[in-house]
Amino acid sequence: MGILTVLPCCFIFLSFINFNPLLSLERTFAQPIYQLKKIFNPQIIKPKNSYTIVLVGDSMTDYLGSADYLKENLKTYYPQKQINIKNFSVGSTNILTLPDRLQNLTNYNGKISQAILNTDFDLILIESFGHNPLSEFSQNDGLKKHNEVLDQALVMIRQRQPQARVIFLATIAPHLDRYAEGVANLTTEVRREWAKQRAAYIKNHIEYAKRHKLPLINIYEKSLDGGGGGNIDYINTGDFIHPSPTGIKFISREIADFIFKKRILPL
Repeated sequence: MGILTVLPCCFIFLSFINFNPLLSLERTFAQPIYQLKKIFNPQIIKPKNSYTIVLVGDSMTDYLGSADYLKENLKTYYPQKQINIKNFSVGSTNILTLPDRLQNLTNYNGKISQAILNTDFDLILIESFGHNPLSEFSQNDGLKKHNEVLDQALVMIRQRQPQARVIFLATIAPHLDRYAEGVANLTTEVRREWAKQRAAYIKNHIEYAKRHKLPLINIYEKSLDGGGGGNIDYINTGDFIHPSPTGIKFISREIADFIFKKRILPL
């Protein structure tokens, strides 16, 4: 048997073993499934050939860049769809900037962005901004302010983009003993205080999502080590703040897995 005969047979075999009849049926009957689900949940996204996802947060999400790993992961789940990702995240910004970024042309740290709500999107992922806590407030007042801004942001999104889904994203946990080691000269005790302060904002974001029954991608809890801090594998050892290459891949995979498993975007 010649090699040209063997190769097509191999491709047919591989396609067969990767074929999932349930997913195939779900794709074939996407519209009827949508119409049925819409009766119980008017907020679900309508099946179409192209979806747009918006990311907004601080540098923890900005590190995803153009989200190539996220696109790759989503492509394995949505091979027949075009997935567009727009990352509006900016480093050194806190939750207070979110309403302005939603409705206005902004320039933060030299990054000029159009108003997010002037963009058509199907899905917006709001990260906690936890690594830029509201240090000008006491912690209780800061967390209260965090919630107030989220209330405001959700109203704005629902008024301007009522068919878009909102997902909350909780990023990787800060390392307890070495947080910001590459950029700040601190004692271990102060590093732990900084890490705990940032973790408090991330956990507040998580609790807000749970209270308001919003979809939540809880990367924070999945990234914890045995001691209650962030797993060093996911943290950039140059600054001990941002995600490492492994962390970026981890975040991207978790986002894609959640979107697919929850069918946030229809097949």
